[in-house]
Amino acid sequence: MWPHEIDLGLFSVSSYGLMVSIGILLGLLLLKVTAPLAGAAAKNAFDLAFWLIIIGLFGSRAAYILTHLDLFSNRKMEMLMYWRGGLMFQGGLIAGMALAAALALKGRIRLLVMADTILPCLALGQAIGRIGCFLAGCCFGFPVASTFPFGVIFPPNSLAPSAIALYPTQLMESLGLFLITIILLIVLAKLRRRTAGLVASLYLILTGALRFYIDFYRADFRGHKILGIPPTSWMAIFLVLSGFFLALHLYRKNKRTNRLAKILLPVASPSGDPTSGTSPGQD
Repeated sequence: MWPHEIDLGLFSVSSYGLMVSIGILLGLLLLKVTAPLAGAAAKNAFDLAFWLIIIGLFGSRAAYILTHLDLFSNRKMEMLMYWRGGLMFQGGLIAGMALAAALALKGRIRLLVMADTILPCLALGQAIGRIGCFLAGCCFGFPVASTFPFGVIFPPNSLAPSAIALYPTQLMESLGLFLITIILLIVLAKLRRRTAGLVASLYLILTGALRFYIDFYRADFRGHKILGIPPTSWMAIFLVLSGFFLALHLYRKNKRTNRLAKILLPVASPSGDPTSGTSPGQD
């Protein structure tokens, strides 16, 4: 609803760019909370987050360009101007996942611990970034149904169509992401460093499902459809399936660990002697 440039003295920034920057900053601050909860070193988490932000911006922009090639056919230099908008979040997430997996294969990071540390912060950053989408008018929804009471009319200079009430898909997704952030933080606090990767699987499932749902209300162009489904929805399906496979892996791993513990660990007797197979009063 405020797509104008904001003058900050030495330079100006769009409302979208400002909200994305605020999201990144608050996400980094949240790392101070999530790192000790997940059992990660804060410095290592900050170092990884820095590179994930860089590769994430690159991946988000690349995914947007690939799904909007017609927009850049005669404006190739604008491909680099990501600050003007035009980021596809799932592309950045997949690029970040690839970088983290590569570092894990080299033994540089504990992948699941770092995922549990960073993904709640990412959800918070997404939630704030979506407010930027609302201010710019991108990622807009279809005209509202007559029974929907929260339609939004954007101004004429917005990226969204004006003079007609639309579904506030940006705010709908932002609200969902704030709720997901709270859920992930609660789960992370209750786990107390047990079952590394569970928070990551929840993030993938919940954010993927949320995006798939929101896409039904979005009217903006998100790439040419494949089998009647836009690329963003396919990416959302990929995230949900990845989350389910990770959760299944964790369940099977913990089941094997518990079974092995029952076989290898002696059962303590009531007398407190773990090597004794008899109870008090018995020879």
